[in-house]
Amino acid sequence: MNKNKLAEILNAINGFYLYDDDVAHQYISLIKDSHELINGIEAPPTSMLDNAKNEALIQLDNELVNRMNEPFFRIVLERKKSEFKISKMLVAVAIGNVLSNMQSDN
Repeated sequence: MNKNKLAEILNAINGFYLYDDDVAHQYISLIKDSHELINGIEAPPTSMLDNAKNEALIQLDNELVNRMNEPFFRIVLERKKSEFKISKMLVAVAIGNVLSNMQSDN
């Protein structure tokens, strides 16, 4: 099941404390990986997991398209740090909601 891999991604994201552009590129890669994993999760329609999954996919897409995009790397460092913190929080909540609604691996 994708739960363990998704938990690993969440732990990696939560482990990013200091900002630099290399960390941001790693972070973007993790968002893409988590998007792929979440998209592949089977969930009954309109279940709590399905709702969490859909909300997470929207949030991850928003982060990639609207915040963590190419223009992001051209803004001033202090703003990058602030935007990165906000993004990390939103992504962690989205992934965490999916994880909390997944059944335990059997």
